[in-house]
Amino acid sequence: MEINYSVVIRTIGKAGEKYQKLLTSIERLEPKPIEVIVVLPEGYALPKERIGSGLEETFIYCKKGMVEQRLVGIENAKGEYLFVCDDDVMFDKDFIQMLYKPLNKGIAKISAAPLISFLPQPGIRSIYNNISSSAVQTIFNKNKYVHILKSSGWSYNRNLDFYNEVYYETESLPWTCFFAEKKALDSINFRSEIWLDKYGYASMDDQVMFYKAYLMGIKSVVVSNAKYIHMDAMTSRKENNNIADKVFFASGFNRFLFWHRFIYSNGNFILKCLSILSFLYYILFNTVYLTLKGIKNKEFIRRNKLIYKGYQEAKKYIKTSEYKSLEKINFK
Repeated sequence: MEINYSVVIRTIGKAGEKYQKLLTSIERLEPKPIEVIVVLPEGYALPKERIGSGLEETFIYCKKGMVEQRLVGIENAKGEYLFVCDDDVMFDKDFIQMLYKPLNKGIAKISAAPLISFLPQPGIRSIYNNISSSAVQTIFNKNKYVHILKSSGWSYNRNLDFYNEVYYETESLPWTCFFAEKKALDSINFRSEIWLDKYGYASMDDQVMFYKAYLMGIKSVVVSNAKYIHMDAMTSRKENNNIADKVFFASGFNRFLFWHRFIYSNGNFILKCLSILSFLYYILFNTVYLTLKGIKNKEFIRRNKLIYKGYQEAKKYIKTSEYKSLEKINFK
């Protein structure tokens, strides 16, 4: 089987042994990629680990930003298809073949393997996620992997058929690892969503990209029996001791903008009212939850204040000429 594809890796060069396992997985892939592009933010040293088996990396530097790194890799890739991944995944040699099948059949433009660790784990936290509408275990959408809710949260299907090749439609995927037609990714014009990097932590970047694709009529699927391991190097969090403040503020800012740009703006008067009520419910429940947790640990009060500041900043931002000049989305 011949597949004209590029591998695009986002890294800061500090994943070490986990990055080497990724490179070893790429070496074993059948068929091999036409190129391997590694994107690093400016100021970081190249990783010591190198690929073998006749392949050679092309290293590209870009300004710092999680979305910017993804974009630069995608924009510079030459393959008809792209395999885009983080620096801490590993997989078998037939992984690309499995992800290529639904694209080759014309079923979808983007594919990925299921990542169960991406879903909320059963327990008290899962109960909270269900009640708050931030992440709800699905009842109705059994043919889907993820469905985006008007609250800005999502519902998910944990009960996939992992033993047979089933393609589950999805409205969102983790950035961790996916396969796509380059033309499809280019048509999404994700550079218009660079606001995700505005406050130093690109919260909800994956949800923005894949839900935007869905709204534009670009279908994504999960290949149920494709498997990979996410080793989770957590390098972006380890490198910055002050990341918590950025995370909570950016999560509020980016969530509000995601909701306004892709949910509230995509509907008639009734749907707009429903989306407002859903989002307010999410905010209220999340605030109550963090306030109650703050009785024992004041850190949760601080987190809630940072998230709320993010919401407030986003409310101001949607009134600016910068936001209003963003590319208008052609909703399908």
